[in-house]
Amino acid sequence: MSAFNYNPDEPRTHCIRCGTCCMKGGPTLHWEDAVLFKKGILKTSHVYTLRKGEMVYHNIRDTFFILQEEIIKIKGKDNKWTCMFYNHDQRACTIYQHRPIECRLLKCWDTQELEGIFLKKLLQRKHLINPDDPIMEILTAHEQRCSYALLEKSVKALGGRDSENAVKKILDLLQYDYYFRPFVTEKLKIAQGDIDFLFGRPFVTTISMFGLRVEQRGDIFWLVPDKPKKAKNEN
Repeated sequence: MSAFNYNPDEPRTHCIRCGTCCMKGGPTLHWEDAVLFKKGILKTSHVYTLRKGEMVYHNIRDTFFILQEEIIKIKGKDNKWTCMFYNHDQRACTIYQHRPIECRLLKCWDTQELEGIFLKKLLQRKHLINPDDPIMEILTAHEQRCSYALLEKSVKALGGRDSENAVKKILDLLQYDYYFRPFVTEKLKIAQGDIDFLFGRPFVTTISMFGLRVEQRGDIFWLVPDKPKKAKNEN
């Protein structure tokens, strides 16, 4: 039976190429996917890092949770969550023969196999960067200076007696992370596409997980309550 002649009244037993899973976001990568980088199918510019302490969305369980360790995901495209390798016109994956393990195991009608590898044997930056590469020291320094643990601690302090100092600490973290990226990019001649892989998403973007957002007026940052948003398919 053709995928395009699927009868919705019959139990799903195969992929009908609707593209829903691909449009919900790229897969999380695992150890088995390291070979895709060695073969040149995937590049570090194709992926981004979600760091420990960051809030993410679990598509299968339809819930948000905080990461206990970092993960790497394939980027979206056109400012959407849709996996960058998904061809909407063809309703097909452009790297199908070499797709990551999560994509190979995913069956939307039976997610048991996919859930079996959930948050296990996760591919991380340390697996893709030579341990002797000087960038590793910079990654460690950035993680210590701009950890989500520090950000969360300051956000929680907003409801305390010294809320003004908490705001200053939050803005200090946001601005340090914000200006650190272009400085390191220029200093070390890092490709722009690799920044979110190396240092994760910027705080000015992810601060929304705490119900806050940043307004920038020139060189001045303002911390304000985030505007209500519609539910997202992926984070």
